This record gives sequence, C-alpha cells and structure tokens, in this order.
Amino acid sequence: MKKILLCMAIALSLPTLCMAKKALVLMGDASMARHSIANPDVRGWGEELEKCFTKNVEVRNFAQAGESARTLINNRLDKIIEQCASGDYVILQVGQNDLREEYGSMYSSTADLVEQLSAVVEKLKDNKMKVILCTPIAHPFYVNDKVVNRYGGYVDVIRRVAQLKKVDLIDLYQLTEDWLNNMGKDNAQLFYKQVSNNTTPREYLLTETGAVEISRMVAKEIVAQKIPYLSKQMLHTNVH
Repeated sequence: MKKILLCMAIALSLPTLCMAKKALVLMGDASMARHSIANPDVRGWGEELEKCFTKNVEVRNFAQAGESARTLINNRLDKIIEQCASGDYVILQVGQNDLREEYGSMYSSTADLVEQLSAVVEKLKDNKMKVILCTPIAHPFYVNDKVVNRYGGYVDVIRRVAQLKKVDLIDLYQLTEDWLNNMGKDNAQLFYKQVSNNTTPREYLLTETGAVEISRMVAKEIVAQKIPYLSKQMLHTNVH
C-alpha cells in the first residue's frame, strides 16, 4: 500500500516538475532596457519580450543604458549572477556602447571586446547559465536609401565570439538592418525615437511599436533555432 501511495505521489508531482518556471535573464544596453516608467515615449525590446512567453518563463531584465562588455565585467556581472541560478537562460546584447571611445569606461577596441565578451560568456557558463549572444540593433541612419552600419567590425566580433565559445547567436543587427532597408527612411520614425542632448540629436531609442516589432524578431529566432525550453514556451500569437 505504501508503495502504491508513493507512486501516486510521484506521478502527481511530475506535471509540476515539468512545468517548473525558468528564468530568462536579459543583460544589455538601452535598446533592451526598461524605459516605460521613467519615459513613456520610449521602450526597450526586452520590456516587450516577456509578453511573448507563457507563464513558465520569468523574464528578468537587468539591461541598462550605457552597458557594454567592459562595464559588465568590471562593475555589474558578479552582482547580477548573485541574483541568478544554475540553469537560467541569458540573452546578452552588447556592441552599441563598446565602440564609443568618447564614453571612456564603456569603450573597448575590437581586440579588447573579443577578450572581454569572452570573459563574460565564460563566467556565465561557469555558473551553469545558458548563454545566447545577441548583436546590437541597427539604427535608421540612411545613405542613398540604405542603412549605414555604424558598428564597423564590432558586430563581427560578437558573431565570432559566439562561434568561439559555442553559444547560440541571435543576429539582431542583420535582422533589423534588413527590416529598416525594407521599410525605408520615411517609415522608420514610427519605430524609433530620436533623443537629444540639449538641442543636438544624439541617438535613437525605440518607440513602443518598435520595441514590439523587435521583440517579435527575437521570439521568432528563438523558435526558428529551436533553443531548448524557451522555444517550447512561446505564445505563438506573438511571433506571427
């Protein structure tokens, strides 16, 4: 009788174990970060990504404006890891700030970025976290109706590190560059908001519409690449 009751208890617990919630941790720059409370006109695509998953995925957004591989490894990575667990998934997006020499502590040469980004990935893997690298989003800077790659070789560095470290890659730069080229300059203002430093246009962030569209690109890539667990927890109404 005891064996029967034990078997019944195990059987009843299996659905709970199978449906255990997993965390998806977001680390990256302003294009991914939360903005909606402080600035209702701006969104990060990470804010919208959580709406693409079932309740079995807890999206935890640690992205912030000004983040780079250097600021992560020097300032924030250990503190973030302390709040995470073995088996958590991580989407890591850098590149937007790493190339800005004028920003000082954020800057890395392409050679330094290989070393720093590799160190971040290794530390996450050492803590048994499942890493997905993500290239930065393209911005609507057009020349002769074509988007200009303002990142130079930095995007290729991220692609190369993904290969070297054998982790998944979402090539969001290529996806958003193609998307911007297809929509054209006149339509891009619906998806991007130009922010200014005093009166000088400085850079582009995403509108809510833009953040929704880019979050769907990420969701579709997770499904297309059949990334374990995450691809099975997608709300398909948000990826079509």
